[in-house]
Amino acid sequence: MRATELFESAASELAKKLPSLEKHDYNTIDKLMRKIASKHRITGKALHDLFVKEYHKTPDTWIKGKLDEGDQKDLNQDPVVQKFIKFAAHTLKLEKTPKIEFSYDTDEAQEGHHTGRHNPQTGEVWVYCDKRNLVDILRTVFHELVHVRQGELGMIKPSDSYPGSPIEAEADMMAGKYMKVFGKAHPEIFQ
Repeated sequence: MRATELFESAASELAKKLPSLEKHDYNTIDKLMRKIASKHRITGKALHDLFVKEYHKTPDTWIKGKLDEGDQKDLNQDPVVQKFIKFAAHTLKLEKTPKIEFSYDTDEAQEGHHTGRHNPQTGEVWVYCDKRNLVDILRTVFHELVHVRQGELGMIKPSDSYPGSPIEAEADMMAGKYMKVFGKAHPEIFQ
């Protein structure tokens, strides 16, 4: 075995073990790196440099990217989210549960100045999820589903949707109330 193969396996070992760390702060990563470097009889700096050469990022930047990718799960596949959508649709007596798009598109959220929207023409709902707690995401889902129900009842006029308007106040109030009801039965939504 060549020496570079041994060193490269140290970088690979680090990449393999980084995701399983309980914390991803400097001290925790440094402790893992020192342990792996010692095992492979290289310095911590040599391990760091090999890691950067192989993965094109420092270990802390690399793991942050991996963790962020992992945060982008499809909430349509989450059983608690599906249970919540059924709860909300039943509570609001929706005629039809709309398609809900869970999005990680920060540009869309920033350009539209919103974390959720309801399309009255299609009935579809869009909810922004990046770096938000599940309870906050679900509150937005409920808020938007209130608008779906308001639309079904003919309560929404083109100029009615502005901050503080009666339809927005009703959606906010109902979302807050029913998040507490659902949250009592499902405390796991509070992360």
